[in-house]
Amino acid sequence: MNVTASSSSYGQEAMIASLGKKQQEAEGQAALQLLQSATQSVQAVSRPTPEGSLGMNVDVFA
Repeated sequence: MNVTASSSSYGQEAMIASLGKKQQEAEGQAALQLLQSATQSVQAVSRPTPEGSLGMNVDVFA
């Protein structure tokens, strides 16, 4: 059994896993930023508030 080759293989696997994790974290951050910018865009295009009390009470039993 070659201990050096085995530990080297584990080291490479750990490095690959670490790089994969960093890539997933970067993609997650990009997705969160996209969602935040979309939320800000929707909030910027808000409906105007009605003035006065006209139409605030609707009689549904008529």
